[in-house]
Amino acid sequence: MTTHTLSIIIPVRNQPDTLDELLAKLDNQSCPEDCQVEIICVDNNSNDATPGVIKKYNAIYLLETRLGPSFARNSGAAISSGELLWFIDADAFPLTDDFIIQIFDASLNLDDFVGFGGPILLPKKQQNNLIAFADHMACWSDWRMNRGDRQSDFQPTSFICRKSDFDLVGGFNTSLRVLEDWDLQERLKKSQQIKDGPNAPDRPIWFLKSLPVAHHARSTLTRTIKHSWYWGLPSREGWFARSGIPLRKMETPVLRWFFFPALVWFRSKQSFRAGWQVSRWRALFSFPFLLITLSVWAVAVIVGKGQPKDDKFAPL
Repeated sequence: MTTHTLSIIIPVRNQPDTLDELLAKLDNQSCPEDCQVEIICVDNNSNDATPGVIKKYNAIYLLETRLGPSFARNSGAAISSGELLWFIDADAFPLTDDFIIQIFDASLNLDDFVGFGGPILLPKKQQNNLIAFADHMACWSDWRMNRGDRQSDFQPTSFICRKSDFDLVGGFNTSLRVLEDWDLQERLKKSQQIKDGPNAPDRPIWFLKSLPVAHHARSTLTRTIKHSWYWGLPSREGWFARSGIPLRKMETPVLRWFFFPALVWFRSKQSFRAGWQVSRWRALFSFPFLLITLSVWAVAVIVGKGQPKDDKFAPL
């Protein structure tokens, strides 16, 4: 399939500073002459300067008053005209000036895909903030720069897919406020089964080193604790249940607490190892903050009962 049009969809709620940085980076992108690009900023009912930031740039402004990232992304996709959709968070930005060129190249050169993305790195200005370093390692250590090009289980923050595949699976599940991007990608991988039956093989999602983005980490302990709690609540019933992790013993509320050390160890070992590869001194000095962050997440996994309530929103 030849793809020459790209729609960049950015859901945003009360993030004027990081959105301004992202839109400025997109303004400086190189683009092939025979390709068309549109930017759609979906304002999820912001009550600050966010709408004014959007209107400074050559971007389509769309207001979505139903709160939640799934509503915002689906609304942006519904008015998009691109054959490719690039979903990127408002607190992230591409790290190269030829990022859009690399998107088009990947879409034409991959044998098959239902999506792709790349490394997720800590912005340079946050690299010496130990809390931000710990927060980044806790959330994004799997998407480090030294990971080779290969198929990926999940690509958060910056994700590209075909609009036809997105429409086929019905877009984002609007009942999900957390893990909604992971849920979409699980359904995209099985999209061939909609056409050819339950025996059709899964289709691939790719990790490509040529598509690095920076993602702003939470730089205070209060913010990272709130985020870990919010994200951990639906993990047991959502992510774990569909990832093949044995859960029979965790079905009993009291027994779940025996898994607390294992949950913290499982996440911290992986995150610390990735941080060690980036910077040994940062990994060592940020380790106490990493333990606090992942301990809060583990408690939320144990006590969580699905998605956060409708009046709760992901902390920035």
